[in-house]
Amino acid sequence: MVGLVIVSHSEKLAQGVLELISQMTQGKVNIAIAGGIDDPDNPIGTDAMKVMQAIEEVYSEDGVLVLMDLGSALLSAEMALEFIAPEQQDKVMLCAAPLVEGALAAAVQASIGSPLEVVCQEAKAALQAKYIQLGEELEIQAAAATPVPTGEGPQHEVSLFVHNRLGIHLRPASQFVATASEFRSEIALFNLTTGRGPVNAKSLGQVNTLGVRYNHEVKITAQGEDAESALAALSKLIADNFGEPEEGPIVEVSPVAEVPTMELLEPQAGTSYVKGVPVAPGIALGPAYLFEAPYVEAPVYKVADTEAEFRRLSEALNAANHELRILHNQTARQVGAYEADIFEAQRLYLEDPELLASARQRIMDENLNAEAAWDAVVKEMGQQLSQLDDPYLSARAADVDDIGQRVLRLLLGAGSAKLSFAEPAILIAGELSPSDVAQLDTTKVLAICTAFGGSTSHAAILARALGIPAVVGCGAEVLQVAPGVEIAIDGRAGLVYTELSAERREELSRRREAWLEAQAAALAAALAPAVTQDGHRVEIVANIGSMDDARKAINYGAEGVGLLRTEFLYLERQEPPTEDEQFEIYKGIADVLESRPFVIRTLDIGGDKPLPYIDTPAEANPFLGWRGIRLCLDRIDLFKTQLRAILRASPGHQFKVMFPMVSNLDEIRAVKALLAEVQDELQEARVPFDPEIEVGIMVEVPAAAVLADQLAQHVDFFSIGTNDLSQYTYAADRGNAQVNHLADALNPAVLRLIGRVITAAHQAGIWVGLCGELAGSPLAAPVLLGLGLDEFSMASPAIPEVKQQIAKLSFVKAQSIAHKVLDLDSASAVREYLESLEE
Repeated sequence: MVGLVIVSHSEKLAQGVLELISQMTQGKVNIAIAGGIDDPDNPIGTDAMKVMQAIEEVYSEDGVLVLMDLGSALLSAEMALEFIAPEQQDKVMLCAAPLVEGALAAAVQASIGSPLEVVCQEAKAALQAKYIQLGEELEIQAAAATPVPTGEGPQHEVSLFVHNRLGIHLRPASQFVATASEFRSEIALFNLTTGRGPVNAKSLGQVNTLGVRYNHEVKITAQGEDAESALAALSKLIADNFGEPEEGPIVEVSPVAEVPTMELLEPQAGTSYVKGVPVAPGIALGPAYLFEAPYVEAPVYKVADTEAEFRRLSEALNAANHELRILHNQTARQVGAYEADIFEAQRLYLEDPELLASARQRIMDENLNAEAAWDAVVKEMGQQLSQLDDPYLSARAADVDDIGQRVLRLLLGAGSAKLSFAEPAILIAGELSPSDVAQLDTTKVLAICTAFGGSTSHAAILARALGIPAVVGCGAEVLQVAPGVEIAIDGRAGLVYTELSAERREELSRRREAWLEAQAAALAAALAPAVTQDGHRVEIVANIGSMDDARKAINYGAEGVGLLRTEFLYLERQEPPTEDEQFEIYKGIADVLESRPFVIRTLDIGGDKPLPYIDTPAEANPFLGWRGIRLCLDRIDLFKTQLRAILRASPGHQFKVMFPMVSNLDEIRAVKALLAEVQDELQEARVPFDPEIEVGIMVEVPAAAVLADQLAQHVDFFSIGTNDLSQYTYAADRGNAQVNHLADALNPAVLRLIGRVITAAHQAGIWVGLCGELAGSPLAAPVLLGLGLDEFSMASPAIPEVKQQIAKLSFVKAQSIAHKVLDLDSASAVREYLESLEE
């Protein structure tokens, strides 16, 4: 079998490609990686010796295919070839395919035993479906601007009304395109209300140009072998309002307060101000900091080698894609998942077949350089968006410009301007991109003021989520403020004071103090216990995956941690974490939590996320295979190391250890015996630990739910994992768009299992938590409360709203609601009933 070598400047990127390949091929392919360099201060780079060692690791007579990312990766790979034995050199091939997609295609082809040349050719053609390919023999066929389905079989169609308040704006459009792209059929979308369309439903840029707003009627047509399934999945997406309520999107924000309502201040001598658009409330006073992001202009010239030029553009797009993934993850951690989706949507633009086909056509037909071709198509798309009637959709032109500038900077090797503050200040700019706002240091930015932009821009949305007072659209006049001059902002009124009298400064300072007091009161409310109107208390805790998550959870009002996902310690590395490494992490998080309860789930990993230091067998369905507690009981060395680290960190804290994927009593007996063995070893070595540490299990397999009355006799608590319980109950993969609607935790079958587990636990005298997504749903809170759930564990930003929902209810009323929904016949009926209670 042909072996594969992945060469990347980043070890993490190489590990990510390895993870993708392993999931795709179930570990059937020999793969080695050569990522990064051994420099702790600057680990980005490539090392020829690492490449040589990787080639030798997977070498066979069938040959080795080497895939690389950018620049020096190719040089390192070529140098590595010179170091290996001459008789082996002829059987090692360097491939010009794009790293991620090429590696995936090559792995699939290698896994079926294809020869080296065929594996390489398949890798080169990997992006044909996305209009990005690097092979000279392949030709791009540009997607039609107004596609009409031409697949085999009859054409199917469906018409629906869009009911979420902002229509198919960027996030819903991203979901729509991502779902459509999962199907092989040709799919087109029409806006019947405006008469626009058809457009390619797999093109984010084209879908956005339809300007679909609230209550517009759309038509979807599909033709091909899976046309009916495609229409069903897309129809459900629209019918479910893309996961948004009809009254507007759910925005996860910190528990901060609005500015107390006050009369607007009258004009006053010695005071000057400009009026803008208020986007984020709050009062701020401080020195002005003027920021002007350098706008990159695209050079225009002719090129001789058009294939090389398109490769250059493809490399920049891949690099931009990687940057946006990092920005998405940072924003999700610091702000919230909803806001982070801004960058996931931007990333989809980079994969838009219409955009890429147009850029390639300009390069090939006009011999145009990559910068000029990219700049032209981006500006064309931005102009189309800016001309839409809907202000929210037209504001997406700023996102397209942000993406365009990011790729141009990468093509030209120009660094992005960094916002660096020596002291806290009020930021003034012409306009800020979402990328600029997401990377602000919120400890230094007192407020934001821009000359241009609107309240629906993604930069404004991020400012609101970050809790930074902001006013936009103040006009060019505000750019004339001298740097360092004291100014003030009233985010509620939309006023920027460019000149302050002593009296006005005093009044605004007083108002700022009132705003800060209101914020503190809101935070205090979030920190208060979750108690119903009739005095029934439940515990609200957080799901976390790092020490930073623990700090964030406390700020949101978490009463502890209901789930620490320890997998983060094991991923993206070549060897398992040591006992001391784990001890330091567990102890560090425990110190942040102080005396709050801390539930640690032991390693939950399997064939879908294979680790290089665990020989994971190929499995047809890794979700039903060797994973969770099953893997740990077979790898006693790995398991005992983790248990020792947990026990060592436990003294003086409320540690609870929880085992995943338990399905029978034998597994509980085995893990408790192993835990007792580790405790005996520590005691013999006179290492302190908490001998009373609670032991619990995840109830995520239907068998565990059915046997809950037996299992409850042997543990101290249950934690229900509704994400897996739902998909296992309905045999429906949540990641499969064709069946994921079945894996709905509000289905009565799942709710009945939850009720059964809670009843069995309480009869045995133990408590029950729930750490799936359902716990963080305010809509589901009455049901879970009424079923008797003791602990709700959720993503931190959901905590304030769930606490507020519980405070509105009586326990008696919640029990009545729970009893009612268990007799309903579908998830949609449950959802409709619960929504009716909020009216």
